[in-house]
Amino acid sequence: MPSNISVIICCYNSSRVIENTLEHLKKQRFEGIEWEIVLVDNNSDDETASIAAACWNREAISIPLRVVREPKPGLANARIKGVETTAYDVISFIDDDNLVPDNWISFQAGIFDNKEIGILGCNSVGVFDSPPPEWYESNKYAFATGKLYEEDFLDITHDGAVFGAGMTLRKSIFQDLFSSGWQPALSGRIGNKQAGGEDSELCQAARLMGYKIFYTNLISLGHYIMNERLTWDRLVKMTHGFGSADALILPFSITYDKYYKGKSLSFFLRKHWWFNYLGKKIMMFVRDPFSENRPYSQKIVIRARISSFCEAISRDRKLFRECFKIADKLMQVRHNNQNL
Repeated sequence: MPSNISVIICCYNSSRVIENTLEHLKKQRFEGIEWEIVLVDNNSDDETASIAAACWNREAISIPLRVVREPKPGLANARIKGVETTAYDVISFIDDDNLVPDNWISFQAGIFDNKEIGILGCNSVGVFDSPPPEWYESNKYAFATGKLYEEDFLDITHDGAVFGAGMTLRKSIFQDLFSSGWQPALSGRIGNKQAGGEDSELCQAARLMGYKIFYTNLISLGHYIMNERLTWDRLVKMTHGFGSADALILPFSITYDKYYKGKSLSFFLRKHWWFNYLGKKIMMFVRDPFSENRPYSQKIVIRARISSFCEAISRDRKLFRECFKIADKLMQVRHNNQNL
C-alpha cells in the first residue's frame, strides 16, 4: 500500500515565488494516496501566507493546505515546526522555489513503501530567467542543483547527504531525534542570511540512528533561481556558510566512521579541534599558498570554504566537542532500536 505524504514548504518572504511552487503541486496525479501541504511561515514580513492561501483556494481542491507560523528564525526551526504539525508518516521537504513534476506525490508514496528507505534525495535542475553565468556550472551544487550521482537509484548512506530541496524522509527519524533530546546545532538559512549545513546535519544524524539514505535520478525537480540570487557575491557568502557548517557536521561523520571502521589513531586525533584546524591550513598551503585576485576564480570559492571552516572550528571549539556527545547519544538510539 502506498505511503501517505505530508509536504512541508518553509517560507521566508516567499511572496514572489510561492504561487508557481503551489501551481505545480496542484497538478499532481495520484490515486489512493492521502496527502497534505503544511506551509511554515518563518517570520515573514510580506504577504506570503495570504498569497499562498489565495492561490491554493482559487480552485476547488480536496487536498488541504495549512499555514502555520514559526517565529524563531532559521530553516531548521521552520522544518521542526512543520514536522510537529504533519498528519502523515512520510515527509517531503519542498523549498518555496521548487517546481515538482506531476508524479511527485505518487512516486514518493510508492518508493517509501520500501521500509529500507529512510531518506530519499533526487536530482535538481536549475530554472533561470536568463542563461546562468559561466561560473555557475562549476558551482551548481552550491545552489542545490545538478546530479549528485549518475546511477538511477543508489544507496548512498556511507556518503551521507543529499540536497535538502526535495528531500523526502520518514517522520520516525524526527520522532527518534526528539525522543533523544536532540536539537540541531545548525539553524540553516535565517532570513536573508546565507548559511547552510542543516540538511547534511539531519542526514548525518539519521544514519547514526541506523536509517539508510538513498538517491535517485528517476525523478527530479526544478529549482527556480532568480537572477538576483545567482550572483558571485552570494555564491561566496553561501560557501562561507558551508565551511562554518562543515566544522560542526564533522563530529557526526567521525563518529560514523568509528562505528564502521573502528577506533584508530586518526579517530582520536580528529576529535581535537586543533588537529582539524591545522590539517585544513596545511592542506590549503600545500595546494596553493597564494591568494587569487582574478574575478570568478574557483580558488576564491575553495579558500572561502576552508577559511570559514578554520574560523568556525576555532571559535566554536566547545560546541565541536559537544557534537561528539550528541553523535554518541544518537548511536545509542540505534542500539536501543536494534534491541527492540
